[in-house]
Amino acid sequence: MAVNVKVKTGILEMVPWISNNTAQAIYPNIYLPKKVFENLKSLKPNPKYIDVLLHEEAHIKRQREMGLLRWGMKYVFSPRFRFNEEIFAIKAQKNVNVEKSARQLSSWVYLWMVSYEEAKNVLKIIMH
Repeated sequence: MAVNVKVKTGILEMVPWISNNTAQAIYPNIYLPKKVFENLKSLKPNPKYIDVLLHEEAHIKRQREMGLLRWGMKYVFSPRFRFNEEIFAIKAQKNVNVEKSARQLSSWVYLWMVSYEEAKNVLKIIMH
């Protein structure tokens, strides 16, 4: 596994709603929950976790291109930018559950950046 992939520690591990359920890309590193990190080191990693890594690698690519500060400010303050960045990262994944992804993209996890219907429609288009 790449040296920039790390187990979450510190504040990322302490925030209850993100600690065990999400991964974060903060250039140049990717932070994963311990169970995901350990699984990816195994001989037969879970395809779902491979997709998590591919997704976060896409965010790292965009952060490198734009600069972390610019990317981060736009990601935090622009729901449309955040949605476009998530779609960009989802395109890097091998397997996407459209229903589940649409529910997540339209939820509190992403600060309700789009409606469920819009997320589902865009995902259906990009997955075909």
